Amino acid sequence: MSLFRCIPAALLLLTACASPGTSMEEVMRRTAPLMPKRPDPLTYGTRPENPVRVGWGDKGVMAYFKLLRGPQGQPVAWRRMGDCCEFTEVDGQGNGKGRLSIFEVTYDGLDTPVVLYVDAFTGGNVYAPWGFLLEGQGDTPPPSGTEPEVIDL
Repeated sequence: MSLFRCIPAALLLLTACASPGTSMEEVMRRTAPLMPKRPDPLTYGTRPENPVRVGWGDKGVMAYFKLLRGPQGQPVAWRRMGDCCEFTEVDGQGNGKGRLSIFEVTYDGLDTPVVLYVDAFTGGNVYAPWGFLLEGQGDTPPPSGTEPEVIDL
């Protein structure tokens, strides 16, 4: 007897799924993939409103600069110039307040150092600023005569 009660519900479910535009394939075609939005490459890291968000404090900053390379895979040299731009986090992660760190970055062959703004308090997807590469992403050649270093975050 209970089987007869389930049949109308199953027919109703199948009818709803069979209506036009509701197949899984159709939904997947209309839905944009869940990919992080890549920041503006011309201002990424070089403007306070578009900083490199490494998170993890000083450990995250060090890991990022160990991976940052010049356009031909040259290691970079950097020095911290200070802090700026105090902010309050609105997403509820972390302690709620932070400041951007300002770094001067250069590599062999670069005429003028580049100033980068780094957020050590907020994590996110990291990229290489314009004119740089990240080791392990793209066509960065490995440093000659060195073993790969594992960075524990």
